[in-house]
Amino acid sequence: MQKYKDFIYYNRKELLIGLLCILALFNLFFKSDNKESIATVSLSDFEKKEEKVESKIIVDIKGEVIMPGTYEMNADDRVSDVLLKAGGVTDKASTENINLSEKVKDEMLIVIPSIDSNPKPVEEKKPNTTSNNSIVSDGKVSINKASIQELMTIKGIGETKAKAIIDYRSKNGLFKNIDEIKNVSGIGKSTFEKIKDYIKL
Repeated sequence: MQKYKDFIYYNRKELLIGLLCILALFNLFFKSDNKESIATVSLSDFEKKEEKVESKIIVDIKGEVIMPGTYEMNADDRVSDVLLKAGGVTDKASTENINLSEKVKDEMLIVIPSIDSNPKPVEEKKPNTTSNNSIVSDGKVSINKASIQELMTIKGIGETKAKAIIDYRSKNGLFKNIDEIKNVSGIGKSTFEKIKDYIKL
């Protein structure tokens, strides 16, 4: 026991220096590890904040909406979400050609058109119909009302015969029955048989 006491006494300086070195190394290691953890946490927080900033986009919406303008949106938002922020559409809005489920993009422009900007397609005129009803839906031409061009729509009636019908009508008055057309120059019985199903008074 005395030997150990003597050893510690005579080597106290060396032991003290060794202890201090151990404490210094331990302290250095602990601080270095702690700094690295702090740095990792700080970097992680920074990346999260950066992601949040990048996920925000600006979208411009115009046209028939209650509050047109630019809005900050999330990258995963849809056109319908922008419409909600803009207060919805007006009574004159036409959304038939707008894809409400489309994902928005940064600097995207959304224009909601009005009903007036989408004119109704012009209805095609039905064949064999005219404004004066000389040709009706049944396809028959009125020999009392039809013009030369309308009479020429009858199969077997050319320009010459059409003019002859008009001349006859002018001199003799309106036809009293369709058989009377046989009296027109150039229209005989054979021609009448071909056209009788396509004419009317």
